[in-house]
Amino acid sequence: MKELLPTQLRDLLTGIATRPADPVRVILSGPPGHGKSTMLSAIGRHYRDAGVAVIGRDALAERPVPPGAAILLDDADTLDGAARATLVGLAGATDRLVLTHTPGASGALAAELILPGTRHIRLTAWTADDIARFAQETLGRSLTRDQAASAQRATAGLPRLVTHWLRLSGAGELIDELRSELDLLGEPGRTYLVVAGAGSGRDLELLAAALDLDRDDVSAVVTRVRAAGLLAAGDSVPPLVVRALREHVGVDRQLTVLVRMLDVLLAAGQPVLPVARELLRLGAAGEVVRAGLEAAAAEALAGDPALAADLYAAAARGGSSRTRLAHGWAGASVRAGRLDTALALGDELLNSAMPEDRTRGALVAGTVIARRGDLARGAELLRWSGEPGARRLADLAGIALGEARPGEPEAAGPLPAYGHVAGQLLDGIRESVSGRPEAALATLLAAADSAAAGGTGHLLPDSPAALAALVAVHAAEFDLAHGVLTRAAGGDRHTLLLGWTAMLRGDLAAAGTHRAAVRGPLAPRDELFLHALELGLARRSDTPDAVRARWPAAYEAMMRQPVDLFTLLPLGELLVAAARVEESFRVASHLARAVALLERLGSPALWSAWLNWSMFHAAVVTGDRETARETLRPFASATGRLGPALAAAGDTWLAVLGGTVDGDAVLAAAEQLHRAGLRWDAARLAGQAAIRATDRTAMVTLLRAAKRFSAGGTATPATTDTAAATTLTPRERDIGRLVVEGHTYREIGEQLHISGKTVEHHMARIRGKLGVTGRRTIATVLRGMLGETV
Repeated sequence: MKELLPTQLRDLLTGIATRPADPVRVILSGPPGHGKSTMLSAIGRHYRDAGVAVIGRDALAERPVPPGAAILLDDADTLDGAARATLVGLAGATDRLVLTHTPGASGALAAELILPGTRHIRLTAWTADDIARFAQETLGRSLTRDQAASAQRATAGLPRLVTHWLRLSGAGELIDELRSELDLLGEPGRTYLVVAGAGSGRDLELLAAALDLDRDDVSAVVTRVRAAGLLAAGDSVPPLVVRALREHVGVDRQLTVLVRMLDVLLAAGQPVLPVARELLRLGAAGEVVRAGLEAAAAEALAGDPALAADLYAAAARGGSSRTRLAHGWAGASVRAGRLDTALALGDELLNSAMPEDRTRGALVAGTVIARRGDLARGAELLRWSGEPGARRLADLAGIALGEARPGEPEAAGPLPAYGHVAGQLLDGIRESVSGRPEAALATLLAAADSAAAGGTGHLLPDSPAALAALVAVHAAEFDLAHGVLTRAAGGDRHTLLLGWTAMLRGDLAAAGTHRAAVRGPLAPRDELFLHALELGLARRSDTPDAVRARWPAAYEAMMRQPVDLFTLLPLGELLVAAARVEESFRVASHLARAVALLERLGSPALWSAWLNWSMFHAAVVTGDRETARETLRPFASATGRLGPALAAAGDTWLAVLGGTVDGDAVLAAAEQLHRAGLRWDAARLAGQAAIRATDRTAMVTLLRAAKRFSAGGTATPATTDTAAATTLTPRERDIGRLVVEGHTYREIGEQLHISGKTVEHHMARIRGKLGVTGRRTIATVLRGMLGETV
């Protein structure tokens, strides 16, 4: 128990035990249930064990006070009259005085007791670690981290409740015990706890109106509940007490109290979300409840859009006008990722008899349809809406579809906040097509910041952070992409793009983590990004069988998503995968539409680079060297980091595949790729050159470079002796490929008609030649040397 005490109190007990004659003046303070009385008893035991007389409340009036006695008084703030005067007199006559005090109690400590040198020690709620230590040291029970955290959440860390929780056989017995304490509180106390349990227990004026009591009476009720030790910090109600209250107080009584409180809050213009959330749980209905649910939905929109959507839905079920709720409800649904609900609400508005409803419906439906990936239909509805700012969104969609023409001028007049952000997005995407990537990124990052500050992102066809990240990735500005996505609110769209950012820069482990974090359900556009990400990871780190296994789902996702500027990355991965599985004909029409789209926009270098790079790899896989060379032509005049790096790498790759391995040229091209952020591509180029090198020194140098690039550029100590290193024998290459594919030594032996022991001997020689150990490490190196061409 001593380890759970504050440091000051532990030091105090140690001092009493070793130097009992030292002066001590201490005030222990804390809410009821935090162990003040227990701590005071421990201090008394230490003094008695040291032979010091202890004076408590019962002996306060005794005369004379024994010389050197320690005065220990619990709840000193409740003393009044003669007892208070006596204590003040004794305080100056003793060197050892310890008092407990409850902040916010009706009484107060006499100022004369707080003399110079008095220490103030506050007792606070226990953490999960405190609870685990208490259980082990005091009760001899071992708690897991989850069990301790569960106890802390249930009890809010109140030592009194924690102790009971751990001593009883389970929460059920403690709830039974708490129900008897609730009986002792009386009806006013239980009614107060109902309100406080819903998070509305601090405003005494509102409580007085809701509970139909005088303000002073409410204050007395609160004091009584505090004194019972049933409230945590800030007068919040621990979940365990809330549970006991719900089982003890009937639903009808809870509804009566909460609806009355809701009515008072609405009339006062105060936040209603905590009370409305509880009424939602109870399934309450009625006019006041509907009004409260609507107000609460507006409060929850920014922080918890899913809850806001549920509140809107409950209000509609209770009789509120769906048309009136539709705009806010749809916005909450979009933010929560419930695009189907938002689209249904937009359609309802489109069918309204009121022109202003139809305008809103077109804006909502157009935005949602564009978010799902159908930019053409979305732009049509956005233009039809005539909503200020919507034309900018339509023009943005138009550029993504290859419409380079400027949009029609808008009518003069003020724009809503989303219209300003839409204008920034439009300017940024235009700049990405016809100007400099740096200027485009600056504008798009500003749009992302504006949308985050104004809370308007849900009104746009795509997340501003997502668009900024897409442009950054196309420019190989991976750090910028990661930064803007990390700062943005979470969601599957951003998580997927974080995965793409990590994959393209060669951090496959991080990409896999982001992919695993995607929850769904996903819109068709994001389904395409998901399945293409899986294809890309399979291509970079698994076997050809893994690519083939993931191909059908990715192909279906591609067929459901129209081609646009913002889906060129996944299309590129499908091009390479289609070549791998010998089904390039299936993506030919999508590729033709993508190329035509880019040509209509003037073949912008930023948006064309990754697609051309994918076309190059697809051509290499199919053995079409001429087409591969043609795809590299646009890089010849490229500027910046990415284009020249891809040009040099492509030319070098073709030379290597043609049998010419110029070690210096390969290293220079690979270094360019690495500086551009393409770690995996750099490692693969060096690895492919290494396995084709005939010169031993060049092979070892390229192999080391491949390992360095795959490790992110961190220098790796070279353990391979150049004199001992040599190219792998044909048998070793065969075994290496099977290791990469994940076969066991026994399976490899069966396929090659040799024993598993012989396979093991071959692998030992391979490790010696390559200077690596560990199955995972050797598989990674062999994959770089012996894997597929791309």
